[in-house]
Amino acid sequence: MNRQGPVQNLSLWYDPAPYRLILASASPRRQELLRRLVPDFDIALPQINESLRADLPTVAALEELAWRKTQAVLQAAGPGYTSGQTADRRPRLVIGADTVVVAEGQILGKPKDRHEAYLMLRRLSGRVHQVITAVCLNDGQRTCRFHQSSQVRFYNLTERDIQTYLDCGESLDKAGAYGIQGQGSLFVQEIQGDYYNIVGLPVAALLRQLRAFSAQTAPAATDRPSSVL
Repeated sequence: MNRQGPVQNLSLWYDPAPYRLILASASPRRQELLRRLVPDFDIALPQINESLRADLPTVAALEELAWRKTQAVLQAAGPGYTSGQTADRRPRLVIGADTVVVAEGQILGKPKDRHEAYLMLRRLSGRVHQVITAVCLNDGQRTCRFHQSSQVRFYNLTERDIQTYLDCGESLDKAGAYGIQGQGSLFVQEIQGDYYNIVGLPVAALLRQLRAFSAQTAPAATDRPSSVL
């Protein structure tokens, strides 16, 4: 488990004092976005199969995967994981998230290789697709799951566009084979919804859920932030 030290000159939008905050993600993008809310947190990498359950609808399967990530981190902490406590006696609060792209009803995760990335970008060319990020908060006693959806419209992509982008190396570790925060932004004609949700973490919605969870007034599972779709 890695410790992320304080970052200077950041407003503390969320006070994690009651908790030892842990981000269950290796994504540098999610780490950077979480620092917008709180500068000091741990990072733990969940050792799980990240496949979505085929027997659940897309959103439910995505939320279930985010929950499994948090459970894996708590369980890896040792026998006392159910209480969620750390050595300094503060309970852990684990944040798990996962993002998918949905195009014409088909889920596009991270491509396995360049050829699959090419096919994904060709599918997205000139069309509107949906980006869904699910998040789970889990302290070992309570959980809160929620999701956000955003829409992205791509320009028509030429063969040169796609090959140039594949050459830059951004595709293979990103859902849908592109990163909107990088050179993939050159494909984007229009977005609707939370930009940071497309990057990988809906920070505005997460802030409100963290505050509610810490105040022990977390919304019920059916009370989700409004979606643009």
